[in-house]
Amino acid sequence: MVNQYKAKYEKYQLNWYANISRLSRPKSYLGKIMLVAFLGTHIPLLTLFFYSISVTTLSTDTKIRVLVVALLATLIGTAVTLFTLQKLLLPISVTAKGLRKYLENNQIPKLPTHFQDEVGVLMADTLYTISKLDELIEQLKNYDRITSLPNLHLFQALLQKEIQNAQCRNQSLAVLLLDLDNFTNINTHLGRDYGNLILRTIAQQLTQAIGDTNLLAKINTDTFAIIYPHLISLEDLEKYSQKLLTIINQKMTVKHEDIYLSATMGITVYDEGKVEPQEIINQAETALNLAKEEGRNIYRFYSVETNEKLRSRFQLERDLYRALEREELELFYQPQIDVKTGNITGAEALLRWRHHEHGFISPGIFIPIAEASDLIINISDWVLKTACHQNQQWTKDGFPELCVAVNLSAKQFQQPQLVDDVSKILKETSLKPNQLELEITEGLLINNIQNAVKTLEDLHNLGLITALDDFGTGFSSLSYLKRFSLDYLKIDQSFVRGIPLDKDDVAITNSIIALAHSLQIEVIAEGVETIEQVNYLKSVGCNKLQGYYYSRPICAKDFAELWEQNLEKS
Repeated sequence: MVNQYKAKYEKYQLNWYANISRLSRPKSYLGKIMLVAFLGTHIPLLTLFFYSISVTTLSTDTKIRVLVVALLATLIGTAVTLFTLQKLLLPISVTAKGLRKYLENNQIPKLPTHFQDEVGVLMADTLYTISKLDELIEQLKNYDRITSLPNLHLFQALLQKEIQNAQCRNQSLAVLLLDLDNFTNINTHLGRDYGNLILRTIAQQLTQAIGDTNLLAKINTDTFAIIYPHLISLEDLEKYSQKLLTIINQKMTVKHEDIYLSATMGITVYDEGKVEPQEIINQAETALNLAKEEGRNIYRFYSVETNEKLRSRFQLERDLYRALEREELELFYQPQIDVKTGNITGAEALLRWRHHEHGFISPGIFIPIAEASDLIINISDWVLKTACHQNQQWTKDGFPELCVAVNLSAKQFQQPQLVDDVSKILKETSLKPNQLELEITEGLLINNIQNAVKTLEDLHNLGLITALDDFGTGFSSLSYLKRFSLDYLKIDQSFVRGIPLDKDDVAITNSIIALAHSLQIEVIAEGVETIEQVNYLKSVGCNKLQGYYYSRPICAKDFAELWEQNLEKS
């Protein structure tokens, strides 16, 4: 009630100001106050004076003299009053101008803070508020909101100073970019609050590890930058880089959850010459991109050759965007052989790119490029549709029903409408569900167990065949494996290659087959190249074989001819 009364009273008080402010002359607030002061004091006084003169019995000359003296005294008094009033109101004008100066030029005004009256408090509070606001703006402008580390803007300024210092000392410096691998998965599956907590923890660990002379910044969502100003030898820099990677690669416990992270680093060295900070950062980013292509949890140095390699990669990426339009993509098929009958009962569809200038581009080159962008979704959809159309065409041509295996990309598997898309393609091509096998790698399943279980169940309910590809090369978990709706495990060729001479490969292969059969899952062995491998895998109960021993991946026409030969033999 009291607060409401105060609010109404303040609004009433402002009504006077609002009415006076409507006066067109004078324009300034000070002028209006002086006009009100003049009119409010001198008009009544002069009115009273003129009235007194008019009713007296003095002579006309005396009245005129008295009037002149009175007017002069009034004018002098008015001048002194208005001058004093102007000086008393000057702090308000100075405060207003200072505030405007800060807003327009970002310059903090110089206002006195030692006066104790209302105007003095106004000036002191204004200066304090502007100073705090300026500190906040500087914090937001130069520091990362999550970790309070310098951001890209401040990092560039600090790097410029370090470059100048290096030039003066005739020394070298290094810039390291450290990028957290697959950090978006943490934000996606655990939430941004959880991710931010991890970022703050990593920032603290790196701050403790980098040393007093080095500078740490966070320049991107999950990218940290480090200035290594006193570079003595590359050997020391490599040890330093490996130390940082080791810190990130250790188990981290956050909110009672165990998190396993890794990082990739790009490093560039500045020796001499005039160079802009952004150019050095770009070089480190180039090295970082190269490291990501080669693997995870590694570091790579920038070089001219590295830059050219990435330039070539970017050109391939641009060409890949038009590969579908130019009809440069095609599917090759590698047969899968039933161990008991020796018949071709399946085939894996493998993507090939016949570049208009460079000929065949290795899948190991262009598939990672596609996976790094959303282009992989369009390509994956094309692969799925093309494989289904081709399989249906073989059926129309009189071949027995065949199961064609298609690899699902990570982004494709994460699409919420995946099951609907697959169902739609089956209807469009009139292909039976059991003629399509979808292969998923372990990494796709482990990243989000709940979603993976649900998606595999939905695909299985459509009647599709599902397979876990490259089994044994990832972070296999038996507790998770039994939850997935799977028809096949595919033994990776890295284990098949050493059979039957390598005891470790033999032991791993035997274990995978025994595990799969105990879970009522059949096994396909990839990379079969010798008769010795064939005989051994048959002897231990492998269900299907696939590899160069039977055929390399071939185009649809050649596959049909190979299939005909296989049927004639059987």
